[in-house]
Amino acid sequence: MVHGQRNGFGWLAPVLQHFDWTDGSIAITNAEMDEFMSLVSPGTPIDIRW
Repeated sequence: MVHGQRNGFGWLAPVLQHFDWTDGSIAITNAEMDEFMSLVSPGTPIDIRW
């Protein structure tokens, strides 16, 4: 899953981005999520390779 920060914790994004708190999903800042959602339609398959 790709998601923004937890509700009410957007202000912590600069700190939280340095920790793995997502249990396997990908977290981006809420501002980045707004941009992401403007570029990608809901339901679009996403292939993430590491």
